[in-house]
Amino acid sequence: MHALRGGPTRGVRLATLVATALCAAAPLAAQVPAGWLLSGANADLYRMRVDRDVARSGEASLRLEARGNRRNDEWAVAVQLIDAAPWRGQRIRLSGHLRSDDLGSGGLWLRVDGILDGEAAQLVVDNAEDRRVSDETDWTLQEIVVDVPAESVTILFGAMINGDGELWVDGLTLEPAPDADVTAEVTNTVLGGEYQRPLGMLPTPVNLDFEIELEG
Repeated sequence: MHALRGGPTRGVRLATLVATALCAAAPLAAQVPAGWLLSGANADLYRMRVDRDVARSGEASLRLEARGNRRNDEWAVAVQLIDAAPWRGQRIRLSGHLRSDDLGSGGLWLRVDGILDGEAAQLVVDNAEDRRVSDETDWTLQEIVVDVPAESVTILFGAMINGDGELWVDGLTLEPAPDADVTAEVTNTVLGGEYQRPLGMLPTPVNLDFEIELEG
């Protein structure tokens, strides 16, 4: 498992943070496409918005930026939560292009949560720790490939930012990848307690190209 240094290494913590962010997402509604939210231990130190001045393809990208912080252990994630049921038993790939400016570090991330022996569990996670972008980087393709176990309930995915700087994300795709090599193995880490289906879980991914009209 690739653990995110200074990031969501424990699924039970991030699940709580995501639920809290959903309750407080209204101020961002005019800035980001539906289906996306900003979460993380230091989400208040970052901004997330659609950027119509910077794009790799089309007319927009998603931009994550620090509010002037300088500590590399501060972090936030742009996250979307989807139902894992249609993907169970499949190998899937999350891919997208990243660009950075004066960035501590950043990258794509994906986590699969589910139920093992009646308890909440983190089944697989990849935070792209060994292949993040940093400093100033032109558009770079990044991929995450994982297996979705039969016990899966929720897939969480998006992009993360650590420390200072700006990160742009464009052209995300989530698709079956039966012939690809996995970038993280299934770990089946039991978190304990009853699994709580997160608020805001979508049936399928939405707004992965950030080209749609904004809410509000």
